[in-house]
Amino acid sequence: MLLASHHAETATTARKDDILDLQLADYRAWTERVREALTWVAGFLDRQHVHTASDVPYPPQLVALAALRVVMGEDIDIHGVNARIRQWYWCGVLGELYSSSTESRLARDTDQVPAWARGVEGAVAPRTVEDANFVESRLHSLKTRNAAAYKGIHALLMADGTKDWLQNQPFDRAHYLDLAVDIHHIFPKAWCTKNEIDPELRESIVNKTPLARKTNQAIGGASPADYMSKLDTKTKIPPADLDTIVAAHQIDVADLRAGAFEPFFTKRREALLGLVESAMGKRAARDVERDALGGGSESADAFLAEPDDPQDPGDGDSAEEA
Repeated sequence: MLLASHHAETATTARKDDILDLQLADYRAWTERVREALTWVAGFLDRQHVHTASDVPYPPQLVALAALRVVMGEDIDIHGVNARIRQWYWCGVLGELYSSSTESRLARDTDQVPAWARGVEGAVAPRTVEDANFVESRLHSLKTRNAAAYKGIHALLMADGTKDWLQNQPFDRAHYLDLAVDIHHIFPKAWCTKNEIDPELRESIVNKTPLARKTNQAIGGASPADYMSKLDTKTKIPPADLDTIVAAHQIDVADLRAGAFEPFFTKRREALLGLVESAMGKRAARDVERDALGGGSESADAFLAEPDDPQDPGDGDSAEEA
């Protein structure tokens, strides 16, 4: 986990050989700053609502983050500078760019990001920001935590002012762990199966949202038209107040209460694209027919597969929605 740049005019490298070339004096000189940087990275992730190790989209990108903190020092927390750091981070995650050739990418980012983030005159956007793109149909194929962009959208939803439907608690780190939050189906799997909803749409992240375990259990496998009425009673608040909490999850509540899957799915897909575009600072490509729920021209095969996460037990809603 070394970034080596012996001279200002020499490009940064991050090869395994660089570790073997590291001198003890260099290691000692940089150790404390790297330690501090890693602590900063942990705080950065919490602020992005990435709360556990299994929720980290790309562990290698954290090496680049730590290196940027070392190189930029406290400048990285200046409001405008940090906004660009966040844009770079989400371009890497949602553009799914840290899945291969990570050594060259993190080294290049360490060279290119600082001047751009600081707004230095003449600095160009780093390749990771330029290369990043997101297509609408990718939302259909994001189904499990094996994809970094799936984890990323999960975090963006939690960071967007959403709260648990039953307990009205935010998804900060303390509540995330205490409430056993996971990403759960909105139209339950059992209902979708009974109503012959296309499995691609049923399992898509478009049909999932962060919820506490108890909330998911309360929802069960019923139609939203039924479980929303149950939640009206359980929450002991006016239905309009519950609707406001649910709507913050980028959900059209009228469609949800009507049990209308197709309009719900179409509207939420567009809303999630808005979250992606805001995080990446660029427009996503629309490639799904407006009058259909089809998957467009892209497929899951167009993206590099993520390795299985041995710490990930899978989506938490499957057992409770049986």
